[in-house]
Amino acid sequence: MELQGNTCLEIIQIENNLRLRILQEEDYKLALPWYHNEKVMYYSEGAKDKVYNIEKIRCMYNYLSGIGELYLIEILEKDGWKAIGDVTLSEENMPIVIGEEKYWGLGIGRKVIKKLLERGNEIGLCKTKVEIYKYNNRSKNLFTSLGFTKVSEDEKSYKFEYEF
Repeated sequence: MELQGNTCLEIIQIENNLRLRILQEEDYKLALPWYHNEKVMYYSEGAKDKVYNIEKIRCMYNYLSGIGELYLIEILEKDGWKAIGDVTLSEENMPIVIGEEKYWGLGIGRKVIKKLLERGNEIGLCKTKVEIYKYNNRSKNLFTSLGFTKVSEDEKSYKFEYEF
């Protein structure tokens, strides 16, 4: 089953202070600081000395929303909900970015991926995949701990798959 982007839930509540919200075009600008962060670009895009402008982000998000469900990852702060990253659920790919460094290493990625695996099972996905750069041990450990298995590799990255 391939998602067409129109099956998305508006909000997926993970915890009282953590949720996924369907990403709208007016939200694209929220991602600019994430994709201007050299560490985010290195771990998620394999890029050094490169950032994404709004047009590149728009192209990426249009592609991701076309192949699956594209969500903002939001945290409840004292002033309200704050977008801190993005994630996509599809059979082709399950990329996740926690763009706000202060939220790295807190288990948010684990909670998000776990919830989306439940969602994938509910909507009848057969599998999902993720590609992880070989130097990104944190992501590799996260996905393998949640049941993803390595299916291939090349000189730069591993490809993992999860079967529902």
